[in-house]
Amino acid sequence: MFVPDELAAGTSFQPSREQQHYLLNVMRCRDGDSVLVFNGRDGEWQAEVKRGGRRDCELMVRQETRRQASSPDLWLLFAPVKKARLDFIAQKASEMGCSRIWPVRTDHCQVSRVNDERMLANAIEAAEQTERLDIAEIMPFTGLAAALDACEADRHIIFCDETSAGAGEMNAVRVLTEAAPVAKAAIVIGPEGGFSEDERMMISGRQNSLKLSLGPRILRADTAAIAALACFQSVCGDWT
Repeated sequence: MFVPDELAAGTSFQPSREQQHYLLNVMRCRDGDSVLVFNGRDGEWQAEVKRGGRRDCELMVRQETRRQASSPDLWLLFAPVKKARLDFIAQKASEMGCSRIWPVRTDHCQVSRVNDERMLANAIEAAEQTERLDIAEIMPFTGLAAALDACEADRHIIFCDETSAGAGEMNAVRVLTEAAPVAKAAIVIGPEGGFSEDERMMISGRQNSLKLSLGPRILRADTAAIAALACFQSVCGDWT
């Protein structure tokens, strides 16, 4: 369970009202039961439930169970899509180990606003479900050029260009294998309408840009994001 509080042996804190409801009414925790908590900084800790009443409880931190671990230095830059599919991307990108999830505005993007808090809630839930000990950073909705400018010179730009569909020489696994090792990467996924020609030229012209194909079919934006992350993690990431 993710908590914002500092974690150290002997400290105690009161979970949020929603978390107290979950512990007492859903999990039916009794006084003295143990739960695992993490804050994204101090590792994973065993905490003891201390009930204060029918609806209230505190958690007493007892001992560390896992050291803090960091996910790969992997960013996902994507043009946001409809709300339900945006939730899906935030959840799955977190499950796949992204350290930064960044919705970007593109020429053909049809979404004008993004709910950062909702995306963060989805990332936290995914981290809890997958026993990940850090939380993906959710970046504010910004222009594609600005997001690319934030990429350091040594960060590879993994450009998933839909116009390359079916190009065998640009096969994702082949391109990534030839480029490996890749310590820092930013995967770039376009909107449902695809990138504009100006955007393709801008991305391709970036230092360390790797243009690749995700197969012979044009994938939906959310599908493309997960396919690209799976290819990267299996060749260059922490699946290897």
